[in-house]
Amino acid sequence: MESCSNGGVEPSDRELMRRLARGQREALEALMQRHYARLYRIALGYVRQPDDALDVAQEAFVKAFQSAHRWHDQAEPAAWLTRITVNAAIDSYRRGRRRRAAEEPLEQGDRGLHLEAGDPPADRRVLGRELRGRVERALHGLPERQRAVFVLRHYEDLPLEEIGRTLGMKLGTVKSNLHRALLHLRRRLAGVRP
Repeated sequence: MESCSNGGVEPSDRELMRRLARGQREALEALMQRHYARLYRIALGYVRQPDDALDVAQEAFVKAFQSAHRWHDQAEPAAWLTRITVNAAIDSYRRGRRRRAAEEPLEQGDRGLHLEAGDPPADRRVLGRELRGRVERALHGLPERQRAVFVLRHYEDLPLEEIGRTLGMKLGTVKSNLHRALLHLRRRLAGVRP
């Protein structure tokens, strides 16, 4: 239990999960307040589009509510929610949601078109978009397990042991998947300069 600013005690994640498993919806709201930002970042690292990441994070909490009765009391709630989020991101990717273009069309004429003094030159902005596109294509070219390990390690900075617990992998498997992902990305991005 954690201290609450009003002098009360906040329930732990485990207690909230127990309540959720009993169908108490208010427990879901408390879990969302604690974990939403982190799960959104994981989803964004995986699907690479903010709107898709929002959908994935919301879907993950819906799935958590629907399957809370299957949660085992000895399981770490944060890792369980992370695993649901990664699986929801994989499902989203498999459904083949098309990514929106990184550029929005310019309005007719030069209305609304202005550059601030601190804006990078146009050629740097184009290069940045091209580089982001290559990185995204390379990341999406990874097998699902490698991509999940890479995102959790490099976007969430999770320790390898925690990634293993979260994804249900042995430490050696996590290391192997991370190594293969890095090799693949290096090959795909060889010669790219920012």
